[in-house]
Amino acid sequence: MRNVATIASRELKSYFVSPVAYSVAFFFLLVLGGWFYFITVMNSHKADLFGTFNVLGYLSIPVAAVITMHLFSDERRSGTIELLMTYPINDWEVVLGKYMSSLLLYVFVLAMTIQYPVFLAIFGNPDWGVILTGYLGALLLGASFLAMGILASSLSRSAVTAAVISLLVLFTLRFLSAGSIIGGALGKTFYYLSFSGQFNNLSNGLIDTRDIVYMISFIFFALFTAVRVIEISRWK
Repeated sequence: MRNVATIASRELKSYFVSPVAYSVAFFFLLVLGGWFYFITVMNSHKADLFGTFNVLGYLSIPVAAVITMHLFSDERRSGTIELLMTYPINDWEVVLGKYMSSLLLYVFVLAMTIQYPVFLAIFGNPDWGVILTGYLGALLLGASFLAMGILASSLSRSAVTAAVISLLVLFTLRFLSAGSIIGGALGKTFYYLSFSGQFNNLSNGLIDTRDIVYMISFIFFALFTAVRVIEISRWK
């Protein structure tokens, strides 16, 4: 795990010596904070974060795309990926190290939203159990989106192309929930695959093992595929 920690540390430092971390944090907090203040505080007057979590579920898509788009694509474009692969490290360590750095940045940005439930606690009586499960859902959702971003970045030499791939796949998955209007088993399948069902359950305070298993399985599948892509590119 030393190699994973080294790669994660290097990538995490690169986020903060560039505008990426600050831009992501500013965009995330500006949009989410505006929604929280004008909708939750000014209009609904409810001591809950359900609406804020709902927006966060969509906001996490562009955030994940921006965080991950350069992780492999820039190395492919500059040719440093070949140098990296000459080191005595495994492909899975490279993928996991880069993934951990993106996840740590996401957690850092997500942690800055703790001010919202604190605000609710000062002026109301929020249900902390629902808030905690909502944050668990936000963490798992973001981790899933980041894993997809890692896979997209491993497939392209262009950071922009990687971001577009990630956005298209993730928004498609999110809007699969619209397929629930079909009804029946097919509609339920679309809704489940969209992440909406899992995230809505958690943001409502309902913990279902199937929801957690689905998100974790998606993470493993995306990262496993990224490792296979890197292995194939090693022999090209």
